Amino acid sequence: MRRFSEALLPVNPVAGVDETWSAAERLAHYNCPGFSVCVIEDGEVADAAGFGVKTPGGDAVEADTVFAGASISKPLAAVLALQLVDRGEVSLDAPINTYLKSWRLPENDLTRQVPVTLRHLLSHRAGTTVHGFGAYPHEKPAPSLLDVLNGTPPSPTPAVVVDKLPGTSVRYSGGGTSIVQLLLEDLTGQPFAALAQERLFSPLGMTRTTFEQPLPERLRPFAATGHHPDGSAVAGRYTFTPQLAAGGVYTTAPDYARFMIACRKAWLGEPNPLLSRDIAREMMTRQGGGQFGLGWEVFGDGASARFGHGGSNEGYQCNTVCGLEKGWGGVVLTNSLSGLILYYEVLNGLARAFDWDGYLRAPRQIRALSPEEQARYVGRYRITAGIDAPHIDIWSENGELHSHIVGLILPPRPIYMDENGRFFSQQTPGESRIEYGPDGRAQRLIAYAEGETELLRAERVEEGA
Repeated sequence: MRRFSEALLPVNPVAGVDETWSAAERLAHYNCPGFSVCVIEDGEVADAAGFGVKTPGGDAVEADTVFAGASISKPLAAVLALQLVDRGEVSLDAPINTYLKSWRLPENDLTRQVPVTLRHLLSHRAGTTVHGFGAYPHEKPAPSLLDVLNGTPPSPTPAVVVDKLPGTSVRYSGGGTSIVQLLLEDLTGQPFAALAQERLFSPLGMTRTTFEQPLPERLRPFAATGHHPDGSAVAGRYTFTPQLAAGGVYTTAPDYARFMIACRKAWLGEPNPLLSRDIAREMMTRQGGGQFGLGWEVFGDGASARFGHGGSNEGYQCNTVCGLEKGWGGVVLTNSLSGLILYYEVLNGLARAFDWDGYLRAPRQIRALSPEEQARYVGRYRITAGIDAPHIDIWSENGELHSHIVGLILPPRPIYMDENGRFFSQQTPGESRIEYGPDGRAQRLIAYAEGETELLRAERVEEGA
């Protein structure tokens, strides 16, 4: 791992700037205590290691240290649901209420036009509400799954409902994934955590992975404490997420890599304990033009095609990627909210060190903008598709444009225009295309991951509107 750990790379490289850092330097820079990483080569676990500490002054992070995985739970839940499809017990395209027993998704004019299906839910195209859940206080009674879906106490979030026409656009929804959890429990008669243990973790040898919440005592000696950006530990040391399918997994980097490898083997049609080739091919196909397949995010095409998913929760940040054709990849788990940018730099370092074909982004030229040009972009933009957040603000500060998506974890950040007239930042790998109004000002922002895979859209809000 040494060739990677001394050469972490920027999220988006800038032409003419050859900048690298060591793992130790970036842990210090982000005030992140530690991270664990696993490398996949030729479709198998190749190496794994830990960097930093489980908590300041504590034990070192090891290769098999346990972290909260947050939303990397969702592909696990998706595979469990797709196993039912494989068995002929569920159709991807039948109304989800056909199968639900203990609760039904409330009908309205939108669902009567287009009934919500499992395909919609797994690709975040169901129009369901409740983006995410976050951590839950350890000292309070945990909400049941029905509490979460109905929005009744002690659930901290409102009821899960449909307020956009299903199938028309992507809107990330942990609420939708909670419906998938109910589907699994209703049809199998098993608690979700036990089902995952039986059908995923045991067959794959994921010995330090669990959906039990709070984190079981047997795994606490191996677990990294979660931390806030100021370096303080989260309450109770380990985040508590009772909304299991949407964000409740605890895992290790090698364990999760084993799951990704099995998903790829299914896609290849190789022997695996998870899925048939046909349903795995559906899983890895982007649905309706968005970035999501069924459970996984899917980017690129041909030799550069890859799947993965990120996770964000109080005290932990993580990301995962695996090349479909080439079989390279990595899992990065961090124990701080500030690991949100660090994991991109770690993955870039892995990509260079292990020759991940088609992964690294080409360096960009920064185009200088005069104050008059910057004024064309300053304003508020209402988010209309992609994520459940109200708006993006853009303003000028110290001669640079800055942006902030209200309601997301990322702090305000400088943004730059490249030689193609697109905005990018040094905090996330995406970019934004601008559409202009008759007055020459930016009217619409369309954010992409790569290959024109759309992430979100936002429209300018006129003053006084």
